[in-house]
Amino acid sequence: MPNPYDALIIGGGHNGLVAAAYLARAGKQVLVLERRHDLGGAAVTEEIYPGFRYTVFSYVVSLLRPEIIRDLDLPRHGLAILPLPSTFTPLPNGDYLAALDDPEATRREIYRHSPRDAEAYDAYGRQMYRMARAVKPILNMVPPDPTSLSLDDLLGLLKLGGHAASLEAPDLYNLAKLMTMSAADLLDEWFECEPLKGTKSASGITGTFLGPRSPGTAYVLLHHYMGEIDGVFRAWGFARGGTGGISQALASAARAAGVEVRTEAPAAQVIVKNGRAVGVALENGDELHARYVISSLDPKRTFLQLVAPEALD
Repeated sequence: MPNPYDALIIGGGHNGLVAAAYLARAGKQVLVLERRHDLGGAAVTEEIYPGFRYTVFSYVVSLLRPEIIRDLDLPRHGLAILPLPSTFTPLPNGDYLAALDDPEATRREIYRHSPRDAEAYDAYGRQMYRMARAVKPILNMVPPDPTSLSLDDLLGLLKLGGHAASLEAPDLYNLAKLMTMSAADLLDEWFECEPLKGTKSASGITGTFLGPRSPGTAYVLLHHYMGEIDGVFRAWGFARGGTGGISQALASAARAAGVEVRTEAPAAQVIVKNGRAVGVALENGDELHARYVISSLDPKRTFLQLVAPEALD
């Protein structure tokens, strides 16, 4: 059977839509299959009650890569991000801890709770900034295979090694610590104020099923220092229209590039022939074929539900 599509993408969440848009911009025929009535996956805004629209799951934006915003021209497709200037942590004793968009005001606020922590706060911020700058160039890098002798992998290793060599020894040491320690342990090294540590540790467990004392959560905390909005480092915000506004902008950019989207089209199985994924069978019985099948679903659902056991090694 001829393949009418170059790629079938299972799942119309934000990751699937980004992949679809880039493939279509490269001249590929792409079809996105989404099981729900709406696109966006975890980044959706839905009208739960008539006239009231709610951000259902994910809520703030900062880690959407600026390269993606620029390449897909998402503002032209409706993306607008409103800055999040401050946070507020209520305390059981009726007091509170606020973080404001004025660094000096934030420092005075911390001083109310701990003069020692107010003095440490700037140094902590500088170190996290340095660590974030050290990690950020790696985020868009295709991980090189150290066992491969291909030119791309060798060049990737050379690039990665050059970046590591550009870092100072204290930064490499601190980066190695951050990759393995917990958010709680990291914050204990810097601060004594429990409300401050508790507030900041939340950034170490967001998007995980871990606790603040789980190893590796210090890096998650660092990862949230790498966000930016319109070139402003460490800035966070809300998408106009909720996080569904991001997905709708991505969908608009994908369609403008030529992507075909089908909603209410749940995948039942990935079709595998001779060890290769060649298509997708839908729950309604339709079979679609393509040169490549891409799943933006979680790995468990992809490999344990959509791929037949005999097709896996």
